[in-house]
Amino acid sequence: MVVADTVNTVVIAKGLMIGGGFIGPAIGIGLVGSGYVQAAGRNPSAAGSLLGQALIFVALAELFGLLAFASVFIFAK
Repeated sequence: MVVADTVNTVVIAKGLMIGGGFIGPAIGIGLVGSGYVQAAGRNPSAAGSLLGQALIFVALAELFGLLAFASVFIFAK
């Protein structure tokens, strides 16, 4: 069994960048989902049209998470 002598700080930094970059989109997706459930509960007949709008906002929030993920490979070497 081989034990590493040093800690690879690049791996730790990449993990922190990905984790920190996905906190915001995760909160945003949770808020969009919560808002959709509340709106569909108040007006069930409009739930179908609200779902399309909610999915668009989820996609926009997820875009920022994917940008954070891509920036790990662009900036951290």
